[in-house]
Amino acid sequence: MDVKLIEPISRKLNHLGRAYLNLVAKKVENLGISRYYYALTYICYHDGKLTQKALANELGKDKSIIVNIIDTLSSEGFVYREVNPADRREHLLKVTEKAKKAVPKIIEAFEELNNSISAHVSDEEMKIFNSVLLKMGDNIKPLTVSETNNETKP
Repeated sequence: MDVKLIEPISRKLNHLGRAYLNLVAKKVENLGISRYYYALTYICYHDGKLTQKALANELGKDKSIIVNIIDTLSSEGFVYREVNPADRREHLLKVTEKAKKAVPKIIEAFEELNNSISAHVSDEEMKIFNSVLLKMGDNIKPLTVSETNNETKP
């Protein structure tokens, strides 16, 4: 039987992503945060002005996943929910003092890793890399919508 082996693009992206997150985890392990580093920095950046729904939209995550993220960050003492006085159905996300101390260290870890893994990669190569990722993201969106609707498109 003739079988052609094709490596999925996602395999390389997943490998890089897992390695990156493992390194972040090691750099910030003393802060008491187990995961969701970027979500925490995003919430901190918008402290008190971001709803769970807005966070889900910004991060491209399902609302139920966002609830798990917020529950985890809350149980670890980094964020809390507060009822939005303008719309009592919404919860605004706020950070604790613990988060305000931890986030600069998380950002520093991101910066160090970003610099390390992009060493020997020119600015032009990074622009191309980011452009390709954006194009692939745009290309995959209609495929995920059609998959959700059980349709097949070429």
